[in-house]
Amino acid sequence: MKKLFSLCLTALLLIGCFSFSASAANELPFELKAPANVSVTWLEGGDSPTTMAFAYSLSNEMTSFFQKYDEAAGNGSLETLLKDYGFDEMWMMVQIDWAIDDVNDAVSGWHYTKYWDAGENGIKYDENWCIRTSEWDVVDWGLNNWTETVQDVWILRSVPDDERWNGNPETKTPGVKDQLNPDQYSYYDDTVHIDFTKHTAYFRARFVAVTRKDTSEGAKDQYYFSDWSAVCGYGKDAEKTGILKPGDVAAPVIADLHMTDKEFNGNPIVAFTLTVPDELQQQATAVAAAGGMIWIETEARVKGDAEWTALDGDRDIKAGENEWKLIYLVSEAHPTIPKDTEIELRCRYNVSQKEQDDFQTDWSKVISFGTDDIALGSQPAATGDPNSVPVDPAHADPNACPICGFCPQPLGICIFIWLLILIVIVIVLFIVLKKKKRK
Repeated sequence: MKKLFSLCLTALLLIGCFSFSASAANELPFELKAPANVSVTWLEGGDSPTTMAFAYSLSNEMTSFFQKYDEAAGNGSLETLLKDYGFDEMWMMVQIDWAIDDVNDAVSGWHYTKYWDAGENGIKYDENWCIRTSEWDVVDWGLNNWTETVQDVWILRSVPDDERWNGNPETKTPGVKDQLNPDQYSYYDDTVHIDFTKHTAYFRARFVAVTRKDTSEGAKDQYYFSDWSAVCGYGKDAEKTGILKPGDVAAPVIADLHMTDKEFNGNPIVAFTLTVPDELQQQATAVAAAGGMIWIETEARVKGDAEWTALDGDRDIKAGENEWKLIYLVSEAHPTIPKDTEIELRCRYNVSQKEQDDFQTDWSKVISFGTDDIALGSQPAATGDPNSVPVDPAHADPNACPICGFCPQPLGICIFIWLLILIVIVIVLFIVLKKKKRK
């Protein structure tokens, strides 16, 4: 009897463990990684004497999911998209921590506290609804456009001589002055000044994902925090970032050219899948922080034509589907562009940097309908190697089983786990029956 009890207990423990793993895998539709690339630059007195432009990147997995999220929200299928995740809506924010000169200094070091996490009243509020973070603590900044790889935000902006600078002892809200050492700044003309030839500003960032579930007791929010990113900085001791030159940026890697079901002014819209390798993410983030940008230029032609025509569409860098309008191909030779028209397409990156001449990369390979030799469902390229196999994240199934990748997950658990549970039950029954037979 003791052996039977032990076996049953083991089976129950196995069931509990597997159920937990399956539900944990469904908490978010993507892995919440820290921002892979962060970069910052001083605006040289533009906006305010201390303002910095901070840029960071989203993973391909994130931008691809948010493309689907936006589409589902627009066409009324959001409930279907999120049905396996246990929540009804979600959003993302970024937190940016800062320090001056020494990240471990008790006053001017990292300013993260428990109030950056979600307490009973959410981020930055204490139990009495008092704000416990300063004007320079970026704790709940929403993303500009979560389908784009590179995001940017202005930080360390001017604070006037009021509670934002001096703080509020009653509410225990810190002022920016409380977070600096006296020898690190000057204050005049109703704003703070820092000499970045003598001082260094350091930054790190992390993502915050928030999910919301509507219940009979009201909306319930769940917060998820990524790890902190690597540290970047500007000033006296910060590592200097280089200027990109022609040849530094690889040509775009594109695949899967196809007609969409959308139209613009009666003419179809085509889409292709763009792979955004790690190296390009780093380059685009650094350029954005320095006030520049890298954007996509796309040309197309009806197959057989000699001339290429510039198109209008998704110029910003984002992994997954990029859409382009074919109306610009309309001409005397092609008064209309039917949906069965075979199109050829190519694109390249334009690189624009502050106080530098703009330049373009090489053109991508030419792709057309039915000639793409890159298989769907391939894995993301892990490096900037243009010959590596590109990803098609826009076609990845968000509802696929996280264990085997293909089963329908009965009751939210992989079918192979159910088989294992069944085997354990059969073994237990066999032992019980054998014992009864002996008696």
